[in-house]
Amino acid sequence: MAVMTTSRPAHIPVLLDEVLHYLAVREGGRYIDGTTGLGGHSEAIARAMGEHGRLLCIDQDREALEFARTRLAPFGRRVSFVHGNFRDIAQIARSEGFDSVDGILLDIGVSSLQLDSAERGFAFGLEGPLDMRMDPSAGGITAAEIVNTWDERELADLFFEYGEERQSRRIARAIVRARPLSTTWELARAVEQAVGGARGQTQIHPATKVFLALRIRVNGELDSLDAALPQAHSLLGSGTDGRPGGRLVVISFHSLEDRIVKRYFRREASDCLCPPELPVCQCGHKATLRELTRRAIRPSEAETAANPRARSAVLRAAERIR
Repeated sequence: MAVMTTSRPAHIPVLLDEVLHYLAVREGGRYIDGTTGLGGHSEAIARAMGEHGRLLCIDQDREALEFARTRLAPFGRRVSFVHGNFRDIAQIARSEGFDSVDGILLDIGVSSLQLDSAERGFAFGLEGPLDMRMDPSAGGITAAEIVNTWDERELADLFFEYGEERQSRRIARAIVRARPLSTTWELARAVEQAVGGARGQTQIHPATKVFLALRIRVNGELDSLDAALPQAHSLLGSGTDGRPGGRLVVISFHSLEDRIVKRYFRREASDCLCPPELPVCQCGHKATLRELTRRAIRPSEAETAANPRARSAVLRAAERIR
């Protein structure tokens, strides 16, 4: 297996122009970056909101948050930082005085810092322990515990459901045979031995979907997103003061995540949720969001050429209307 460099590349925020466009960042506005990472999006938001704006930066990764804190130091007290999970965004926001905001960004997925740190265990190209926890201080299950203790069927179901891996059963069988596995390279080799080398014209490593599924399960990412969306929605200003309503922008990197966002936006942008066969609405549901992106926004060819990690990014945005 080829060894990748451990030097950290320059952080490139994904879909930055699109984020600023759909957030419609204005002078003096109040914003939340619920998944701050290395602070690329946060820095651009802070610059656009001006001297009278306020920004709350949240991240569950302490190391990333400290990096962002240093990066955004020039903005002083206009930017606040909280270590926490975006699944608790409402409680965190209100405790910091962000009860009603003009915009919220959720950039779901793994950060460059995590991918490029061998000791975090997120990347199969760097040898490190099978950890994959975004917040090790919170405890919780590690990837090593999953691959070494779950039975073959549980592993296969995990890889198929969260990684959409079609050869999940073959891979799970190979992992069970190769136990114990303690490093990223050992796991990657077990997958390679099960299904062969790189796949397709894009040369995707065969362990890509396995690592993705493990990361999602270790960090409870889908559950966190499900919990965060209605909370973020509740924090958006309704625009009743004559200004536009607050906006929620979500960037996801996986079809399961995007599906959750799409369904939530569609539901909350609908005046009725009753089955179509009912002649009269009985649910009483009223739309509180307006979809700004009926179709998902994806990176341009130029962006993916400059930043290959952006290739699977998908952006959706909505505005509160009442």
